[in-house]
Amino acid sequence: MSNQLVYALAHIGYLSLFVGLLPLFVIITFGFRYVSLIEDRVATKRGGISTARHIWQGKIIGRLMRSSNVFAYLIFRAIPFPFFQQRASLLGDPAVPLPRSWQAWVIVPVLLMYLAVLTTLLTNLVVSQNIH
Repeated sequence: MSNQLVYALAHIGYLSLFVGLLPLFVIITFGFRYVSLIEDRVATKRGGISTARHIWQGKIIGRLMRSSNVFAYLIFRAIPFPFFQQRASLLGDPAVPLPRSWQAWVIVPVLLMYLAVLTTLLTNLVVSQNIH
């Protein structure tokens, strides 16, 4: 692999670290309001969402953990296979209707954050393999 390509990949990996901070900021500030709204609607007494809400509460790390939990719930309930529906029911009530805008405020920033982490890891893997 050429040095210019390795150099470009290194910059992409480096920039993705900082670009990944933007969705993280959205998750713990603006987007968390929608996480709380979704939790209020779908939480069951013994579900994972209510348990996480009790354990993690509302500090910075807690907001990230609760957002990840609601993200998993939304993804699981969107997949039509019984296995995933069962997993969603372990977290909360999958039959509760939710506005799409609320779901977008949770799904989009978390996906962007995960994409930034994946981009960083992959570019670092490729760059480190080609340096040696």
